[in-house]
Amino acid sequence: MRAIFLVLLAAASPAALATDPAAQAQLLRQQQSDAFALQLQQSVQSFRAGALAPERRLELESTLRDQRLQQSDAFYRQQVQQAQPLAPAPGQRGAELLRFEQQNAVDLDRARAEAADAVVRPRPPAAPAPNPEPAVVWGPVLR
Repeated sequence: MRAIFLVLLAAASPAALATDPAAQAQLLRQQQSDAFALQLQQSVQSFRAGALAPERRLELESTLRDQRLQQSDAFYRQQVQQAQPLAPAPGQRGAELLRFEQQNAVDLDRARAEAADAVVRPRPPAAPAPNPEPAVVWGPVLR
């Protein structure tokens, strides 16, 4: 949760509002630092959890994935905010924000569905390689 707070704090920084290359580089460094902090926090959290039951492990992984998605969302918002002109036309901001939130909801739903499918459906075993020459029988050779 601290990493999410750091991301939100970085979003409020004046560098997030600037459009010059130095501010962009500073924002990128801050985002990389925040991403590393979250990754480190999640690694420690996962290590401390130790061996869990499969359902608890899935809950933990789901929580960690949600944190990464929230951070990614915050980073995207920062970049959009940095790229926008300082004073958008009235009404344009609301429509743009609505489109962004709808797209984000669709992406989040798709990611959750893919994660659920990956957990629920076992992967089929790999099919053996096809015989390149059907007339030739391939088998082990004893020596």
